Amino acid sequence: MATAAPADTPVVVETATVPVDTPVVAETATAPVDTPGTAPTPDVAETATVPVDTPGTAPTPVVVETATALIETPDVAETATVPVDTPGTTPTPDGMEVATATPVDTPDVAETATAPPATPAPAPAIAGYTGHIVAEGETLELIAANGGSAPELIAAYNLLSAPPRPGRALIVPRLAGQTSALAEDSIMVTRGSADRPWVALTLDAGAGSAPAAQILDTLRDRGVRVTFFLTGKWIAENPELTRRMVAEGHELANHTYSHPDLTRLDDAAVRKELADTEAILQETAPGASLRPFFRPPYGAYDDRVVRIVQAEGYLPVYWTLDSLDSVGEPKTPAFLLERITARLTPEQLRGAIILAHCGSQATADALPAILDRFAEMGFEVRRLSEVLE
Repeated sequence: MATAAPADTPVVVETATVPVDTPVVAETATAPVDTPGTAPTPDVAETATVPVDTPGTAPTPVVVETATALIETPDVAETATVPVDTPGTTPTPDGMEVATATPVDTPDVAETATAPPATPAPAPAIAGYTGHIVAEGETLELIAANGGSAPELIAAYNLLSAPPRPGRALIVPRLAGQTSALAEDSIMVTRGSADRPWVALTLDAGAGSAPAAQILDTLRDRGVRVTFFLTGKWIAENPELTRRMVAEGHELANHTYSHPDLTRLDDAAVRKELADTEAILQETAPGASLRPFFRPPYGAYDDRVVRIVQAEGYLPVYWTLDSLDSVGEPKTPAFLLERITARLTPEQLRGAIILAHCGSQATADALPAILDRFAEMGFEVRRLSEVLE
């Protein structure tokens, strides 16, 4: 006796296959008994087909296709499908009827409206910037209150991962509608914190780019991230290298658009050099930024240039040690290895900012040995923002 399956369970009715050359045995149909509380099994007509032996030919196996009956399901109705003859299999003999279950009406499924994602809050409007050096006992909260800013905004803008130490130079963004009581400090950063054995390797990119991919390969292979000071012209000529720097976690900083001596430009021209460089980066690598660091081309600056740069939201950065890879006679990798790692004492190297250039093939060739030497000395090469903390 067949027992009806519980509701919501598809019932598969299997059809017996009669082998060739086997006497046909009459089958007695057994009616399924409905069980109270369960859904009845739909009747499926089964047709037995007796193969006919053809003299002189081998008997052909009969492939019987199974029809699947469905119990009414609240969510999805499944319709039995009769398989189509596939090349390489024996086709169904003519005249053979295959039972097909009738699809059951499916109740309509109510669609649930999905609320659109919330729109991110707009970035706070910034009305101006102030250069500030953290004093003993000052906190971000106190600096923000005096500078018309917000602690979290100052931290994010200056790439801080911890409260700033006394002596740390900051750019304090002033929010629209707020006033600042902070005195403007004229700043030129020349080194970072000596608390840890870290050095900041900074590479200027304003001329050649041929060695840049080799430099990036070495940094990637060693798991080292550094800071690149890029000109806008270099970004425009090397968009893929620029995007690679961003993708691999390096910091980018502003080195003007055309690498001029800013002391020879008027105020408006200085601001345009900065703005055009930021604009080409946004066009090349949307979402990336050159803020908050800036380095003057040729190391040429005066108090006027520094104050303009700070008012535009950039922290001026010089260096502790120039590798000399871009001046004078061409340098060898051996010269650069010794100058970068041995020119300063270990005490002087702590927090040092080292200047090198992306266009120097000698720097690219010396870089693996430089990183190895620093590691042997117990020093780590880091991004500028990390060394300044």
